[in-house]
Amino acid sequence: MEEDKKLKKKKLTIIFSILFMVIILLGSTYAFFTYSKSVSAFTLTSNRIKAEFIEGTNSINITNAYPISDEFALANLDKLSYLDFTISSEVSNEDQVVTYEIYLTEDTNNTLDSNYIKVYLTDDSNNKITGPTIYNSLDYTSYPSDATTGKLIYKGNNPGTKSKNFRLYAWIDKDYEQNSVSQVFKFSVNIYAYNDDFRDLSGANPPELLDNMIPVYYDATSATEGVWRVADANNKKANYKWYDYRDFMWANAVTVKESGTKTRSEYLSSAVGTEISMDDITTMWVWIPRYKYTIWSGNNETSEEQLIKVEFEEGKNTTGTVTCVDNILVDENSSSSETCTDATYGSIINGISTYTHPAFTFGDTELTGFWYAKFEMSTDQDSTCVTSQSNANCNVTGQNIYVKPDQISLRYINNANIFVNIRNMELFNNVHGFTQSSSATTSSSQTGEITNDTNDYDIHMQKNMEWGAVTYLSYSKYGKYGNSLYTDTYKRVYKNNWKSVTDSVYTYKTGYSGYNYDADESTSNTVLYNDLTNLGSGQGYKGAGASTTGTIYGIYDMNGGGVDRTMGNMVDSSGNFYSANAGFSSNPLEKYYDKYSYNSNSMNSQDSITRGKLGDATKEMTKEFTNGRGSWDENLRNLPYFSSYAYSWIDRGGFATLSYFGLSLSGITQGENATNGSSRPVLVCLRDTLQ
Repeated sequence: MEEDKKLKKKKLTIIFSILFMVIILLGSTYAFFTYSKSVSAFTLTSNRIKAEFIEGTNSINITNAYPISDEFALANLDKLSYLDFTISSEVSNEDQVVTYEIYLTEDTNNTLDSNYIKVYLTDDSNNKITGPTIYNSLDYTSYPSDATTGKLIYKGNNPGTKSKNFRLYAWIDKDYEQNSVSQVFKFSVNIYAYNDDFRDLSGANPPELLDNMIPVYYDATSATEGVWRVADANNKKANYKWYDYRDFMWANAVTVKESGTKTRSEYLSSAVGTEISMDDITTMWVWIPRYKYTIWSGNNETSEEQLIKVEFEEGKNTTGTVTCVDNILVDENSSSSETCTDATYGSIINGISTYTHPAFTFGDTELTGFWYAKFEMSTDQDSTCVTSQSNANCNVTGQNIYVKPDQISLRYINNANIFVNIRNMELFNNVHGFTQSSSATTSSSQTGEITNDTNDYDIHMQKNMEWGAVTYLSYSKYGKYGNSLYTDTYKRVYKNNWKSVTDSVYTYKTGYSGYNYDADESTSNTVLYNDLTNLGSGQGYKGAGASTTGTIYGIYDMNGGGVDRTMGNMVDSSGNFYSANAGFSSNPLEKYYDKYSYNSNSMNSQDSITRGKLGDATKEMTKEFTNGRGSWDENLRNLPYFSSYAYSWIDRGGFATLSYFGLSLSGITQGENATNGSSRPVLVCLRDTLQ
């Protein structure tokens, strides 16, 4: 075999040993935790984490080691040395959470570079947990004494008396070129345990629930089946954990019918762990916490796909160094839409300057985060818009907006009617239970204003910048791009490829996955969002791979499905809001849309990059143009322009048929009612009351 030939050429003698050392820290050899309840405090003396070797050995010794490829190693695991161990806890109280980190520390006398050491962590049946990954590329542990040297390979928690079995492999990477000197590499395996009352240590702002919203977690009963259950809103009960952004578990919440399997009031008062029937759910939401990011391409350059550095901000603090203000131009060759300065460095310095994402400013109000619809919008499935899809039946106001999977999405509707229908979700006596503080009659208009609006939240059609905020988080260490379950092109969000055509009527459904980023349209080679079948080989989950996290807790339909219309608008030649064929007869308030400069010559040429905005997933995600593909992952990247038609609107994500697709895709439209044009709502909490 070719790999065997390679081994013979690269044979070298290396002593490779793994020394297992257990470090349990919170004051002494065993970890004791203080637990407070009401005004009294007591010590839980039995709370400890321990590590045990399954076969009574605590080291791996490898001699005459060869550099090998990951593919060869994974195909020959039975021939490699490994270390089996179990992590268990003796926590009697299931609500008492003991978090532990398995981390590696390198011996100071090593002579072999850690950039050539591959580590691979599995369970005792060789199901992948972490890796294979280069030792030096692992994140650092949170244990203070080893925070700059300890390499984190796994983080988990052991509520109750649960235990978990691990198996650790290590080998020398195929890229290592030996020399005549014998090399040595040793590392220790360490366990750091601590009491973690609030399990999400990412720094993300806690979600803001309205009084009709229910926090939920997913309980998988098989690889393809499961139910949503009421989560612990305080995020302290391990068995009912709500969110952990470090573990790709973004916070999810739902609203329910007034009366279904249970009444709304029954659900709202239900105990944690209560099942919520999908039939009763009307909307599903995902929390996007406030963050700043490090700018990587802020001066109209091109860039390659990369992990975006995101740091969550506390409360409404703005800690980024960059500030941007609109600079809207009306020349036919307008070359910018904003002016940005760096308070610390003057001008933007790539890789150093940071920017509090502008989606967390809504009008004049700073936000701790916002709720983003988990799926594209749908409407009543027994309505004429669904049973007889057409412009006449769908391009109207007065439709209920739903957000849930496996629904025929709402399309054949222009931007103005999308905007109004979504704003109507706030009206008094709506189907979701969003409340007004009085029972006065409410009504909406194309400006976005609601008469007699007395609440402290806002539901609106997604803006282009909000799409950008979700996209950047997906490309961070908290999103699918940073999820080690996926490798190479599988890090791209998989495509919703569900589409059918009958008698020239186009139908798309929400929450499906073609289990590849460029899957062909189909109604058979596609699965629902909750298919957690692990495809292996870096492909990850079959259905959940279509979400922004690569887990069931992310956002779906951002690649494929219907086209996601956004409130991103190019002004006309006088600098005014430009409706084109979108159906607006009144201008929406400026906080409801992102404004871009006028241009009549440049749609997708390289210089059109300058009219994009930082944070909107157009400008910074531009690559060299090839056949019109100018964005990351070979996607389309167009900006609105005026030609014989007024393409003044931005749409995102592509649709099930299009050969261009993905989160970074930006297209243009006149805003008209179309067979493939859908959208989704965004919910903003604690806004200023509209007048």
